[in-house]
This record gives sequence, C-alpha cells and structure tokens, in this order.
Amino acid sequence: MVVTQIQDVIPAGQFRAQEQLLDPANNAKPGSIIAILEPLYPDQTELIPPGSKCVANAYTNNHDKLDDPTLSSTRKLALHAVDAVGLVHAAILRLQTLMMPVQTLVLSGH
Repeated sequence: MVVTQIQDVIPAGQFRAQEQLLDPANNAKPGSIIAILEPLYPDQTELIPPGSKCVANAYTNNHDKLDDPTLSSTRKLALHAVDAVGLVHAAILRLQTLMMPVQTLVLSGH
C-alpha cells in the first residue's frame, strides 16, 4: 500500500481548549491520524474484508536519494539509518501479526 494523503487538520471534537496545560506523558493512549492508502498492485485488497481495521507501518524508501553522487557522507548515513529503522519496524509489525492469533486465543485468559 502507498500513502497518498494524510489528515491535514484536527477535526472538531479531537481538540478541546482548556485552562490547564497538559503533559503529553500523561496521555493514556496516543492519538490517531487518518491516512488514505491505495494499493500498490492491482487486486491487492481483494482478501481484506470491508470495514476491517488495519495496523500499518509507514516507512520511507531512500534508495533513489542514496544514488545521488553529490550527497554527503553524513546525509547518506542518516538516510541509511532512517531506512534501517523502517526495516526493523516492518519486521516487528510482521511478528506482531504472526503472534496475534496466539495472543487472542491462548494468552487472552478466556
């Protein structure tokens, strides 16, 4: 899937003005941002049931930027680091997907 559009405004109801400053560390769970995804390949989404929720990990692809001969060594190292973090996050997402049935059926305590 390719991210084609992201939420660019905070809709009414997600933000409430208060007289008190809030510490982000006290939030119970993180907020959400809506992203519009389109399939990279045709017929990629046929097996996804309508109305289902998806967990996604968006990461960059700096392969084309790394081929630029005018790029400094520091910048190349930084782009490699960004790609490495994306690769690790993608691997973690796949492991979580593999473990989901075990956590749901075996470790849930029901």
